[in-house]
Amino acid sequence: MRILRFYLLKELLQPTGMAMVLFTFILLVGNLVKLADLLVNKGVPILAILQMFSLLVPALLSHTVPMAVLTGTLLAFGRLSSDREILAMRTSGVSLLSIAAPILVVAFTLSLGLIPINDQVVPWSHYAGRRLLADIGIRNPTAFLEGGTFIKEFKPYILFIYRVEGNRLTKIRIYEPREGRPTRTIVAERGEFIPVPKERRVMLKLYDGSSDEPDPKDPAKFYKLEFKSYAMNLALKEGQDSSKIERKPKDMNMDQLRVEAAKLQMQGIDATPLKVEAHRRVALAFSPFAFVLVGLPLGITTRRAQKSIGLGLSVLIFLGYYVLLVLGQSLAERGWIPIGPGLWMGNLVLLLAGSVLLWRSSRQ
Repeated sequence: MRILRFYLLKELLQPTGMAMVLFTFILLVGNLVKLADLLVNKGVPILAILQMFSLLVPALLSHTVPMAVLTGTLLAFGRLSSDREILAMRTSGVSLLSIAAPILVVAFTLSLGLIPINDQVVPWSHYAGRRLLADIGIRNPTAFLEGGTFIKEFKPYILFIYRVEGNRLTKIRIYEPREGRPTRTIVAERGEFIPVPKERRVMLKLYDGSSDEPDPKDPAKFYKLEFKSYAMNLALKEGQDSSKIERKPKDMNMDQLRVEAAKLQMQGIDATPLKVEAHRRVALAFSPFAFVLVGLPLGITTRRAQKSIGLGLSVLIFLGYYVLLVLGQSLAERGWIPIGPGLWMGNLVLLLAGSVLLWRSSRQ
């Protein structure tokens, strides 16, 4: 029986590993394009790009691990069933429950291991990523600026830049709204950002433009001033100081969520969203166990007519689970259902369905 357990685990490991690599790569592709743009077009140092990439991985693993486990289970047991190995085991007196037991124990252990990852590693990576983005924004202000959009990062000014290429700017409009008075406007053909990180400000040098300057005798009136070169100091908003970034719920571990929830409740503020976040992490951690329980009998039933069937089925099951998770979270946040049942709805549905399917398969 010991040899059989190791054989089953080995058969499960290969497709699970391949699926994890595949799903992680798919989820990373969109982010890789953005990171490549920051490196090639925005001039962000490659070390910062590598740091951003590494901080993306933990959050993705919390989703790709359950998907990979489900896919690996469907493919592995589909193959075993198709090659009549499951039939041979059962003919030799090994029950289906005995076959499933070591796989379920491993899945349960994996779920327990995902709890500290979802509780500690993922929030830390979220927060570290936000701080890194703030640091990049201070050192390279154009890294996250897009041409053709209104930029409100530099209070009290509103910037509209037609084209951004590195630190070089083309066709710039700067508006300074003033309550009760006309808006001041500065227009320039080109310009450049010169960051001053230590002072948390950016110098904006403009070339070949004009400025609507207020009349000292009558501030409500303006006169146009043309210039060849014009320098402005733009202060970075507080949220761009990495040392002052407040933690969002996704940046907090369980203990921090509990402390913050207690503070809010003492102030008479509803802390339901924080409690929902805590339940969501634990529920998502236990999804691999639920996926294995439902995937094992489905794999035996569907067999492996084509590997694409296993992949497609795993995606459908995961999408259904995620829909139930999001639905339960939304209902719980609105107070329509209790938090626990709402966030564990997807797990409970899969556990019930998997138990029924496994019991029916064992009776055949």
